[in-house]
Amino acid sequence: MTDQDKSKEELLRELRSLREKVAALESLREEFAQVEGVMRMAVLSAKEEKAKTEAFLAAMGDAVSIQDTNYRVLYQNEAHKKLVGEHTGEVCYRAYNNKESVCENCPLALCFGDGAIHIVEKDGARDKGILCVEITASPLKDEKGAIVAGIEIVRNITERRKAEEGLRAAEEKFRSLVEQSITGIYIIQDGRLVYVNPKCSEIFGCTVEEMLAAPSVLDFIAEEDRPLVAENIRKRISGDVGSLHYTFKGLRGDGTVIDIEAHGGQTVYDGKPSIMGTLIDVTSRRKLQEEIFRAQKLESFGMMAGYMAHQFNNILTVLSGNILLAKMYAKPESEVFDILAEAEKAAHQAEGLTRQLLAFAKDRTMTRTTIAVQDMFNDFFGSHARHENVRYDIRESGDLWHLDVDEALIHQALDNIIENAVQATPPGGVIAISAENIAVDAGSPLPLKAGDYVRLSVADQGPGIDSRNLDRIFEPFFTTRQGSVGLGLTSSASIIRNHGGHIAVDSADGSGAVFHLFLPAARASGAPQQEKRNKAFPGKKRVLVMDDEELIRTVMDRMLTQCGCVADFARNGEEMLLLYRQAMDKGRPYDAVIVDLIISEGIGGEEAMHRLRELDPRACAIVTSGYTDKPAMTDFRKFGFKLSLAKPYTISELCDALHDILDDKG
Repeated sequence: MTDQDKSKEELLRELRSLREKVAALESLREEFAQVEGVMRMAVLSAKEEKAKTEAFLAAMGDAVSIQDTNYRVLYQNEAHKKLVGEHTGEVCYRAYNNKESVCENCPLALCFGDGAIHIVEKDGARDKGILCVEITASPLKDEKGAIVAGIEIVRNITERRKAEEGLRAAEEKFRSLVEQSITGIYIIQDGRLVYVNPKCSEIFGCTVEEMLAAPSVLDFIAEEDRPLVAENIRKRISGDVGSLHYTFKGLRGDGTVIDIEAHGGQTVYDGKPSIMGTLIDVTSRRKLQEEIFRAQKLESFGMMAGYMAHQFNNILTVLSGNILLAKMYAKPESEVFDILAEAEKAAHQAEGLTRQLLAFAKDRTMTRTTIAVQDMFNDFFGSHARHENVRYDIRESGDLWHLDVDEALIHQALDNIIENAVQATPPGGVIAISAENIAVDAGSPLPLKAGDYVRLSVADQGPGIDSRNLDRIFEPFFTTRQGSVGLGLTSSASIIRNHGGHIAVDSADGSGAVFHLFLPAARASGAPQQEKRNKAFPGKKRVLVMDDEELIRTVMDRMLTQCGCVADFARNGEEMLLLYRQAMDKGRPYDAVIVDLIISEGIGGEEAMHRLRELDPRACAIVTSGYTDKPAMTDFRKFGFKLSLAKPYTISELCDALHDILDDKG
């Protein structure tokens, strides 16, 4: 039916229906426009979020990538691309490591397996060196919680790894330095040792484990110094002082007391206040310092002793000379002769005293000879037979080296040591004496030059030496015996030291004392001693004597007469040179000149000899003095003298000296 055939009502109904449809379409168009706007906003928002996310990932600085569960790369930020290259759409293990399966210990695989975050470190070679990375893998889940992808954050830790390795190397180096240090290192916490290095345990004679197991650090401190150490620990722990440097008496595991120098300050160890410091065993250094101090005191004492001995020797020269001359005129059976003999003995004892004084001052010319120890013992113990209250137990090997010493001085030193042992030993006791060869090398702890020595040991059975006095027994005037002067051991130490030797003592309360004398050895037996020639000259020898002491000039005149000589005398160098020149001018030169080294007024011995050699280069001169340590006495040839003669001397020694310089002259 056409529109013409339709009725008006039907057309109106269709028109109404069309209008309704048009209205519905208009409404639908409006809804679509709203939806389109929302979608457009959603797209714009998504783009903005994506841009923000990408900007955030780019700004992180770390390399970021996203892989799906098949390990296909879905996203890489610029940092990741710079690190491994552009690989979006590729499988990561094939793209990154050229493998056909998932990499071992892959953090992403671990993440897909348990849904947790995993962090691993990996090393990989690169053109510019080893690259060390830290990979953090996290799962990406949908709204249902299913894992749909994973995100990896790759951080370059190459520099951190280098820093860590450097720190480990530094720690290892520091530990090595501490463990191998020649200084003891310790840490104290809560009054106990919580760390000690091997040197510290060596100082105290314990293992490291024993020291760490000790209930208190004070267990390693001598009792008298424990309050001091405890107070110093308290001060540092409380912060009263930052650090302290002091010395104290330490206690070794075997009970030996040692001198310790400590330096330590407050620190924190395992989160608690502690003390860390260093320790040095200064026992040997302290003993050396005390030895030097004693030597300095001896040197000061020796200056005074030398002056006294010089003056005394001048007096003894006159005294001994006159006694010997008087004995020549006295009848051997007379009472006068006996009196003079007793006076001579007293003079010899006085000479021994001056020798002892000179020993302190190094003030004697040592006449070294090569002697056998057995011969010295035979001579020495014959003079000690008077000690009937003790016995001697002498032990020596048959191959002992000879001694290179001044026999008289060593006899005196040994006499002092034996006398000390006799006084210490109770009646009926035994003094043990032994001798053995000792070869000292450069690394020896003994204060001796490398070389050969003979060690003489003298052991008594006395009460021993108190440890408080052990370091003082060689000091001048120190003694624990009533009525003793306290010079015997001091002079023995000086004599042995001046020989280039060493004296030491071992003792403990109640166990006696052992003195060890280290004396320089001569492996060769030495040349035989020449026979003394104290007879008078057959013809009169002309001798010129220079001495400023009138009494000495008088006794010298008589003594030279007994030697078969005629003497003239001068009081100083000027008179001596004048008399010598006059004798030369007269054609009657002097055969010998005896020159006193020290003159109170005028030219002394050294200058006088220098001018005499200019006057007569062939002059035969003997230098004499009570100051026997002077260079002109010890090295007389350097000053132009033929011989040196120490005061006091006997007629026999004077004759021998003149024979020594004149016999070859003819």
